[in-house]
Amino acid sequence: MPVGTPMGTLTRVDQQTVGVPLTQRVGLRLRATNPWVVDAIMATAFLVIALIAHFGSEKPSATYHDPNALSVLLTIGVAVPYYFRRHAPVAVLLISEVCVVALTAGKYQTGAGPFILLVGVYTVAAWCSARERAIGVVAVLIGLTVVAIVGIPGANDVDLAFNFIIFAAAYLFGSTVRNRRLYSEQLEARADALERERKEETRRALAEERLRIAQELHDVVAHSMGVIAVQAGVGAHVIDTEPDEAKKSLEAIAQTSRSTLAEIRRLLGVLREDEGVSYAPAPGLADLDKLVRDVESAGVHADVRVDGTETPLPPGVDFTAYRIVQEGLTNVLKHAGRATATVVIGYEDTALRLEILDDGRGVNGQATAGGHGLIGMRERVGVYGGSFEAGPRTGGGYRVAVRLPYGDPV
Repeated sequence: MPVGTPMGTLTRVDQQTVGVPLTQRVGLRLRATNPWVVDAIMATAFLVIALIAHFGSEKPSATYHDPNALSVLLTIGVAVPYYFRRHAPVAVLLISEVCVVALTAGKYQTGAGPFILLVGVYTVAAWCSARERAIGVVAVLIGLTVVAIVGIPGANDVDLAFNFIIFAAAYLFGSTVRNRRLYSEQLEARADALERERKEETRRALAEERLRIAQELHDVVAHSMGVIAVQAGVGAHVIDTEPDEAKKSLEAIAQTSRSTLAEIRRLLGVLREDEGVSYAPAPGLADLDKLVRDVESAGVHADVRVDGTETPLPPGVDFTAYRIVQEGLTNVLKHAGRATATVVIGYEDTALRLEILDDGRGVNGQATAGGHGLIGMRERVGVYGGSFEAGPRTGGGYRVAVRLPYGDPV
């Protein structure tokens, strides 16, 4: 048990007691108080009451021996152990019970001793382990049996039977409190587990969202910067000899920059969740013509071939397919040199097949198979449980093959 309670705990208790009934407020206050303090106050009160009762008037029908040094020591022994009530409950119960039984057997006034002993029985039942509770029950039964044998001055059989009932009631009350406490602890543990699970789910969702944003930014920025870099190089090369071509390069750079800014604004708008603001819809395969024009304006010829019958795709699959083609063509633009690219879109009953092929120099030292672009494509495909292949082609060039399932077989 804790030996002290931080001041912050008392502040929280004060906040928790707003609108709480008086009895519950008292319970919260006691639980927030240092256990040593509570037990010390209780034991002191028990000691005073026990001594007063020991020297009090006798029952008219009972004859007790006069108090003496032994009886006073036994009376003190009934109450003093309760200073350690919550730290050694079984020992407290045994010592207190021995003293009460000794007073009874010696025909001394027990006074408040039996009632103090009820607190010890309650404490053992409410806070001890099964083994300790068994020891307490056996000890109480033995003590009550001894008292029944030696007798209590002025008591009859009904009084003795009532003692058994009272002590049994104290034990049952303690057991009820213990069961309620354990149930509350289970509920709190379950609530804590649910809270940890919720926080873990939130962290997982944030990580997935960060990954998605990183993929989006990579796809948008990498493609656009690739086109801009190529166009800027072409413009710088021909600006002195062919100013018209240089002008076309600058216009292509301006167009690509505007398109990229619009994409970035769309992403930021989704992140901010601005209301009342209109943003362009996410791109899809229907926007491939513009993508191909951007790539061709940078010096890479690209053809798009469709296999099968075009069918409407789920928005997520359509968007993912566009990003994969965009990243594939960006890689061709950055790493394949003077090359021709071919994009194959194959419509199947329950899946979409994509291939991005080129006849360039393939992956060089600047773009390894573990590059961010290929990793991003693989992760996008993994979301849909699809397949992803990427590698050099026989005879030169590079190939990216993707299959995106999006429905159950009919």
